[in-house]
Amino acid sequence: MTKEENLAALLREHAAGRDLPRYVPQIAFTEALARGDDPLHILPYLADVGVAVSTMEDLQAAGDDPGEEEMCAFRVEEGVAVLLESDGLWLLFTR
Repeated sequence: MTKEENLAALLREHAAGRDLPRYVPQIAFTEALARGDDPLHILPYLADVGVAVSTMEDLQAAGDDPGEEEMCAFRVEEGVAVLLESDGLWLLFTR
């Protein structure tokens, strides 16, 4: 994606005939890093599989890794949106 879209547009794009998520938790990326956790436990999961995340770019790269099957990450206007593939849950890490 060359121009960043907003979270709402990304969710509509990925819904493709399914209902949009009713709620997408949000957390400031710096707060999640300081706590070492987030509402969907993405940062602890990445730490458990040996992926160091210290920037939003690290988070996006982890989700873009072809070997990563559990999550996908997307840069959006608001920050980085993460989709947990197995559960269909979304989380937004804000700037």
